[in-house]
Amino acid sequence: MKNVFRVFWEALKDFWDELFLLLLMNIVTALLLFPIITFPPALAGLWNAGNLAAKGMSISWRDYFEGFRRYFFKAWGLALLNILVYATAITNVRFYTQGIAPFEISDTASTWIGGFFTAVAVLWTMLQLYPMAALLEQKDQRLRVALRNSVVLFVGNPGFSIVLFILLLLIAAISTFFAAPWALITLAIFSVVCNKAVRHLLEPHRERIRAEAEEEKEQSSEDES
Repeated sequence: MKNVFRVFWEALKDFWDELFLLLLMNIVTALLLFPIITFPPALAGLWNAGNLAAKGMSISWRDYFEGFRRYFFKAWGLALLNILVYATAITNVRFYTQGIAPFEISDTASTWIGGFFTAVAVLWTMLQLYPMAALLEQKDQRLRVALRNSVVLFVGNPGFSIVLFILLLLIAAISTFFAAPWALITLAIFSVVCNKAVRHLLEPHRERIRAEAEEEKEQSSEDES
């Protein structure tokens, strides 16, 4: 659990190291919200730059626009899936609300059904910490693989995920109160933090792969001798 605070702090330091460019990229991403069609791929571009920053590497505009171009359709695929999930949750909460439902429904049933779909929306929101960052890290570039890996990361690290979500929720709340941070730094901070978190959670898996590869190499050497 304490690792989440270390990862969060390291991500903030990585963000600070590339503050100037990330701030400009955040502004461009916010401006690209208005054409709508450019917003999801703009987020992908920002996440691509954030991925490099989370690795301690220098970033450039080339990294931003490379992410924009390369993940244009995948970013829209994720965006459309998000719209579908949230629309389904909101529609069902409203549909089963007393006084709005087209049939008689008890308070208890309305509360339970509404609670269920609200929980689905919250869990789905928490899951969104990982998909784009996972997509940037994996060799298999299919979106469904990124979603599957995100579920694995979330289920395997629920405490880490919940605390990280709360930390980002606090940043979102502060940004909403002051308004300006959303256009200046908030999205960029999210991009670095989410990428840093995914890289941290993937490290045990990568260490296992390296160990297995080393064992296979040693075994091959023994067989040859």
